[in-house]
Amino acid sequence: MRIFFSTIITIGLTLQSCSSSNEAFKHYGPEAVDQSKAISMEEMVKQFNQNPQADTFTFYAPIVNVCQAAGCWVNVQKADGDLMRIRFKDHFGIPPKSPTGNVAYFHGVAYYDTISVALQKHFLEDGHAPQSEIDKITAPKIELNFMADGVLINPSSSEKKK
Repeated sequence: MRIFFSTIITIGLTLQSCSSSNEAFKHYGPEAVDQSKAISMEEMVKQFNQNPQADTFTFYAPIVNVCQAAGCWVNVQKADGDLMRIRFKDHFGIPPKSPTGNVAYFHGVAYYDTISVALQKHFLEDGHAPQSEIDKITAPKIELNFMADGVLINPSSSEKKK
């Protein structure tokens, strides 16, 4: 009987320690994000470019910029230095004051999209970019985008994924 109770207590403590590892993370969106299935953003971009039909991913990356108007998009930086915009399905948002530099986990769909001049300028305005940067936009561009249906953000830590 003592072994039985010891086993139950050990299992309970293990489950508690596993769940407490996600306590600092805040979830947004309709879809749960499974961190254990996350790949790096670089790996996600590589896999998507090799096979665009396999478009659903869970990946992690540090947040570079957040929409300051409504928290309706974030930017993450790709290995080539370009930014990738992540929009949120059904217009859910994250707090506009979410700290940048923090690693977030995203679940959703990758896709290429043509971004009009007006939309590029709108994104820059939402991000509080200087007018000189906004004025430089003169042509539409095709870019890799991501439509997230779930996000996990650690709002209090800028620790990189290990």
